Amino acid sequence: MKKDIKKIIVFIFIIILFVFASFSRSDGISKSIYVNKSYHLLFVKEGSSFLQVVPVCTGKGGENEKTPTGTFTIISIVHNPNWYFEGKTYKPYIEDEKNGLGVCWMGLSISGYGIHGTNAPFSPGRNLSHGCVRMNNTDIEKISSISFLGEKVEIKNGNNDAIAKHLEAINMLYDIENVLKEAK
Repeated sequence: MKKDIKKIIVFIFIIILFVFASFSRSDGISKSIYVNKSYHLLFVKEGSSFLQVVPVCTGKGGENEKTPTGTFTIISIVHNPNWYFEGKTYKPYIEDEKNGLGVCWMGLSISGYGIHGTNAPFSPGRNLSHGCVRMNNTDIEKISSISFLGEKVEIKNGNNDAIAKHLEAINMLYDIENVLKEAK
């Protein structure tokens, strides 16, 4: 009798999970963004597949310049945004290369933070931002084309070990390659 009740409970639990998963996305494949602050990498995953992996820049680490950790959602995606910073308004990057948001802003569910492009092509792979996650403009264009409103974004500190040192070298080579491409 107790075994039958346990089987019924497990069966109901599986059905609930299946129903919940099918409502989370219409195609049934979960998609998410994961940011590892120690490795300075952003991963876009669909199911168990990686769609994109790019180096990113995270917060400097000062009291008001930390990249928050936790699970958030994308609440806005704006191409060619204006940038409002320290009392100034910067026109979209295509008109004003001083615009620190670059060519796209993906706002997170934590006020004032987002994932965006940059006007500093050597910043990915380092801790230089005011707290946002930023990447080169070519990368944010790719990320914004495969991401969607309501998508889960998980930001973690990660591990800072020997792998991180190797990734720093890879990020530097990636930056040099991107800058050379943009200079052509």
